[in-house]
Amino acid sequence: MEQSTDPKQGHVTGKRKAVARLLQAVSRFRSHRLNNHENKPIRSIAILMVGRYGDSILLTKLLRQLKAALPDTELHVITSRTGTEEFFRYSPYVSGTFCLKSGIGVWVKFLLTHRYDVLFNPKDSPSTSNLLLCTILRAKIKVSHSHPLHEGIFDRLVKIDHLDHVTEQSAGLLDALGFDRKKYAAFYPEMPCYPVGRNVREFSRSISLKGCIGINLSAGGPSRYWTLEKWEALVREFPLHQFVVFSAGNDTADKKHLEDTLPNIIPSPATANLGEVATILQQLDLLVTPDTSLVHMAACFDTPVIAFFPSDLKAMKGYGPLSTTSTIVASETYLVRDIKVGTVAEAIRSMQSSLRRITG
Repeated sequence: MEQSTDPKQGHVTGKRKAVARLLQAVSRFRSHRLNNHENKPIRSIAILMVGRYGDSILLTKLLRQLKAALPDTELHVITSRTGTEEFFRYSPYVSGTFCLKSGIGVWVKFLLTHRYDVLFNPKDSPSTSNLLLCTILRAKIKVSHSHPLHEGIFDRLVKIDHLDHVTEQSAGLLDALGFDRKKYAAFYPEMPCYPVGRNVREFSRSISLKGCIGINLSAGGPSRYWTLEKWEALVREFPLHQFVVFSAGNDTADKKHLEDTLPNIIPSPATANLGEVATILQQLDLLVTPDTSLVHMAACFDTPVIAFFPSDLKAMKGYGPLSTTSTIVASETYLVRDIKVGTVAEAIRSMQSSLRRITG
């Protein structure tokens, strides 16, 4: 098979393809022994999660779906980051977690002591690290999305549309296990039960029912940032509305600048974890954000959201907002900073008008 650049097949480099072929050969002997497990009850499912917080939030929809379909089954999540492992430790649906950044001794013990009934790799294209993990991790049935380089390594492959939302792609696991995904389609993502500090709880209560608009300065990469000047100009477009600013890491100085400069921004306390962010976010009338983590967090509370995206159809389709009321403002380029202030202001006014019609 020639190297494919078709987005439905995923771009695969020569080295990655060679590794995948080797792992397929290694896995060949295991595949013939799986028939004995076809009709046995599923007691444990492990899911690989190598993404960041946004991907983790979206995965909670699948966790809820699986718990509804298999209430007695233990769900385990294997993560690539300590932060996302902590996220799943607080989830009421997860029985166990493991971080891939653990030391070699912990790794060996984990491999020797853990075996699952089902292992699910939700990545939609071949990844050398994921394929290697799925080869060495022990499970009776291994499931992933359909791809020529997944054949043999996985026992069940699910056909997906690569322009479907990521949560719809992940729901393919339900199909692979013999369930009707439509029966569980109504579930939303859900934030875990993080500890929340007193100052954040008090601030959250203080803005309840005030009709605040949230703006999030932070994003997952340089191309996803909107400029500070544009955020300031946007807030000035709505002098009669109150705003709350979210930021992370190095963006906290910009947050303070806006809070000190603009009288209609309510200064908010620093947040120590995603749970504290969520506690404030759920009190908003709507959220404006270039970062998909907060887009997906908004879905947990069905908070109306205006999401910035670059000119990337697959990103908009795969990671678009799930809130009932939502708008995507897309850049004409691959840079979010090229989105005009007037375009965002009009999106806010339009959404406010729609919300007024809904609430009467």
